[in-house]
Amino acid sequence: MIDGFRINQRLSYDGALCTVRYIGKVGETKGEWLGVEWDDVLRGKHSGQHEGKKYFDCKIPNSATFIRPTRKPDASLSFIEALRRKYTTESDAPGIHYEISLSASKVVEEVGFEKIIQKLSQLAELKIILLDGLRIDRVDSVDLIRATCPNIEELDISRNRFERLDDIALVCSALPKLRSLRISGNRFNSLSVSNPAAFAHITSLEIANLLLNWEELSTLLSLFPSLTTLIAPHNNLSSIPPQHPFPSSLTQLDLSYNLFPMLSTLSPLSSLPHLKTLIVSHNLLTSLSSPVPFPHLTRLDVAYNLIPTFQSLDILLSSTPSLSSLRIGHNPLLSSVTHDEAHMLTIARLPPSIKILNHSTITPKERENAEIWYLSRIAREVAGAGDSRRAEVLAGHRRWEELCALHGEPTVTEGKEEEKLLRNRLVKMVFVGAEGMEVARKVPRDMPVSTLRGCVGRWFGADPLGVRMVWVGEEEEVQLGGAEDTREVGIWVEGRKARIRVECA
Repeated sequence: MIDGFRINQRLSYDGALCTVRYIGKVGETKGEWLGVEWDDVLRGKHSGQHEGKKYFDCKIPNSATFIRPTRKPDASLSFIEALRRKYTTESDAPGIHYEISLSASKVVEEVGFEKIIQKLSQLAELKIILLDGLRIDRVDSVDLIRATCPNIEELDISRNRFERLDDIALVCSALPKLRSLRISGNRFNSLSVSNPAAFAHITSLEIANLLLNWEELSTLLSLFPSLTTLIAPHNNLSSIPPQHPFPSSLTQLDLSYNLFPMLSTLSPLSSLPHLKTLIVSHNLLTSLSSPVPFPHLTRLDVAYNLIPTFQSLDILLSSTPSLSSLRIGHNPLLSSVTHDEAHMLTIARLPPSIKILNHSTITPKERENAEIWYLSRIAREVAGAGDSRRAEVLAGHRRWEELCALHGEPTVTEGKEEEKLLRNRLVKMVFVGAEGMEVARKVPRDMPVSTLRGCVGRWFGADPLGVRMVWVGEEEEVQLGGAEDTREVGIWVEGRKARIRVECA
């Protein structure tokens, strides 16, 4: 044993967090070593072995290294020390400077920040405190915390060096107004809590990257009976047990960046009576089918998955009968056709109850045009297959009869007339950005300006809310709508071609 170090101890070196997994000799090398598992897997070089011999296990493969105990770790802080260090007056902490972030792309340097700094120094008035990544590994007395910052409503103590959940419970027990808690990126050796009521008033909890198994997760969540929002990405979850640990009060659940293979693996969540929002983006989903429907779900995010075909959308209604908002971008099904076709196919295959697609409102006119175009596409497919395969083709388009009843069954032609109609609904637009960057696209005239703005933001790598589009005519220039404009592109653009100047804030 080396003085000052112990197994499962949380340390950090130059701000990089790690956990001590081994102390002792390594091979034929002289002296003793610390075997550490880094929170940042990119710092690792192996999984706890040296020259073929295993010395310790890691929760994440290839996240470990051996370091000498003579290497000095970062100094630690208590909760109150970290609070005072971050939220203090300029005179108490010389050299501290601040930036105001208005958005991901717009940062304003401080000007006349003295009064704000002075206000922040009055810790008793603070309602939101962010202490993430400050090397905190111990807490102060309940009386001191309560006397120092009694009005905290939102607390972020993610990515620190806590080893016991009980330390965080002690902090929370001193904060009667606390409702939102973030503890992501900590690595707990103990989940036992001396005061179970400490978390009873928490309604929003973020537990990203805790790497707990289901038994541990059940223990933790049992301490939060009032949760309405749970954010749990990056936890390597791939299934949910029938007797799941999620509290019945949940209305929003974020399971992004996990390993769920199908929507059916999430079916135990259907028992949650108040669940309205489910986020499972950045997983491995290949199917949207579920044997048990999610009866109350109104918002579903399955972007950045592996959903293969548009037929997957046909079964969505049976899985989510109350759904009104869907995000499904960046899935393989969308790469099989052009962007415009993918947008129209997605709208047409989805039931009218879906009002919002990929964060944009579907206008009645946009839906009507998409459904009529989809009907003509089915008709051409039927014509190409022949009478013998008509039933087989239509079986792949669940909304066929419904759409025929709404818009009339299309006449099967050689396709030239329908293609002409489609061309007439498209405008060839050339978008010109900074430094002469150009993007050419065919855009439906009935596309809302707000939807087009989102597309342009993606093409130019900019925040859509900061995008300004200006139609450049021969004699005048006209700005295309406002940020939330749902009017159609055709209202602003004349002719079949248009040149648009893109200004990104």
